[in-house]
Amino acid sequence: MSIYASYEHHRDLACEAVVFIDDESDACFQIQRDLPDGEYCVTTGASAPVYGAIRQWRTRDTTAGGATFEFALIPKAGRLFGDNLLSFEVTAVDITVDELSTHVGRLLAGVPRLPWSV
Repeated sequence: MSIYASYEHHRDLACEAVVFIDDESDACFQIQRDLPDGEYCVTTGASAPVYGAIRQWRTRDTTAGGATFEFALIPKAGRLFGDNLLSFEVTAVDITVDELSTHVGRLLAGVPRLPWSV
């Protein structure tokens, strides 16, 4: 199973997003933010958005040159995604993992980082 991640910026829709997609199941986790300075939300791509859904997050480098992104969710978002802690070992698409992490950090401005042991 591979999780592919990308950053999308849609001026015509006035939003930007970081999208994580499972290549086997087509399951999707999106962090979206309205432009210019809107509140972020998460969605499956087909579900209604859940605003303020992420309590904490972090990224860790992996041995394969990728990264693992982890998100601690509020209960409402946890029910949507089946768990209150999501972890994705990702392969970035058309962007480096560092750039992807920077976009996630900007979209989640003000959301604290997870401690290193959860």
